[in-house]
Amino acid sequence: MPRQPAGRLRPPAGLIVVARLIAASLGYLAVFSTASLVLFFTGSTVVPEAARGTFGLVSLGVAEAAAIGMVVLLWRFVDGQPLVALGLEPDPAVRQWLRGAGIAGLMMGFIVLAWYTLVDGASWEVNSDPLRAGVVLVGGLAGFAIQGPAEEILFRGYILEHVQAQWGLRWAVAVSAVAFALFHALNPAFNPVALINLLLFGVATALYKVRVDQGQLWGVFGLHSVWNWLQQVVFGLPNSGILSTPDNALFTVRPDASLPEPIWGGGFGPEGTLAASLVLLALIGASLRQPSPARPVRSSRRPRTGRG
Repeated sequence: MPRQPAGRLRPPAGLIVVARLIAASLGYLAVFSTASLVLFFTGSTVVPEAARGTFGLVSLGVAEAAAIGMVVLLWRFVDGQPLVALGLEPDPAVRQWLRGAGIAGLMMGFIVLAWYTLVDGASWEVNSDPLRAGVVLVGGLAGFAIQGPAEEILFRGYILEHVQAQWGLRWAVAVSAVAFALFHALNPAFNPVALINLLLFGVATALYKVRVDQGQLWGVFGLHSVWNWLQQVVFGLPNSGILSTPDNALFTVRPDASLPEPIWGGGFGPEGTLAASLVLLALIGASLRQPSPARPVRSSRRPRTGRG
């Protein structure tokens, strides 16, 4: 009798998910790093010195856009998933983005106006060149309007959705938050409070996406973008350890560095302060007060693990 062909061996589904997460993360870093190096070389050799600050902010958005493209291509054509399953349903985009941006404004407003000004006693300076300040504000917003969504698509999109489909929401929130914190661990002035706040930011944005915006990414796009834009371009503070300069910001807020680091951030910026811990815990609490989402039916959205 003819022998039946042996069945194809499949690796465990969990192992496939881990491989996809590693591939997406490394691919993101590779594309972003390559694009950043090319743009940095261009800026340092072609762009006039007076325009390099704005060019750098816009270049950040361009490099992140390339990284977004890589993650979206993986999701759509390797994983075989529709974009709406990533959290990109177009209908609520504007409303949710604006709400997220407003929440970021309230949070960063508390950190800078209340914490830095009243608790830390920081001094303020205003950019003496209003035209340059205006150009930087627009260019910075354009750059961060792409940079924020790029990280959110990777962490609260690709990673969270894959882990949730395989192991559930709690693991998805935890894994995406830890990955997000580790992604910033090599930034300048990284410290224990910054680590805690990056974890809190990851948890807060994951819960906000799932509970407040019913699985959509638009709100955390606005929240992340405006959070970064305000601290670096509007207030001239370090953004996750990346320094701003007075020429490339509307204001320059100078904290009192003689105080303990958790008060002024230790060079990491607002994300290294206890004030950030407070507002992020408040966002987590507000998100948890929203109704728990129904467990989604994902039979048509599960990652492809091979052909039968």
